[in-house]
Amino acid sequence: MFLSPIQILRHLELPAKPRIGDFGAGSGEYSLTLAERLGKGATIYAFEAFTPHLDSMREEARKHHSEFYTLHSDLNEHIPVKSNLLNSALVMNTLHQLQNKERFVSELARVLEPGSPVLVVDWVGSFNNMGPPKEAIMTPGEAARLFKSGGFSVSEMLPAGTHHFAFIATGHTP
Repeated sequence: MFLSPIQILRHLELPAKPRIGDFGAGSGEYSLTLAERLGKGATIYAFEAFTPHLDSMREEARKHHSEFYTLHSDLNEHIPVKSNLLNSALVMNTLHQLQNKERFVSELARVLEPGSPVLVVDWVGSFNNMGPPKEAIMTPGEAARLFKSGGFSVSEMLPAGTHHFAFIATGHTP
């Protein structure tokens, strides 16, 4: 069973005026689902390295009423927004693509307000190359330890179908 954006996004409790970062947004499936669901009052930042995805997301986002920003970004480097800008985040099928996972988690902590939730979802296996290459896969435990070492608390694993794992990582409050 594959992920349903509507179902998996229900696990993320959003503040009244969400400022959400979608890190590794891809084609924007999750960001655009949130834009449609939340409408006015929500601000969404879609971070993606592949420019054609940004262009198509920007076009699609015009149909919704939320503020929607697309940012070209290599998530192995500096995240190009100010500190404490966001109050929630999505890291959907992104961890396996990163070369510098520790740096990413550190940068994620920097751009989030303290206490902000992050919905983390990634593949549990390669599934005969349907998913990412086997050597790129992180186990759910490795992913949880990565976020804990970056100063986040981590929830129990959430239901995410047969091909993925999911959890909420919450930044510590000062």
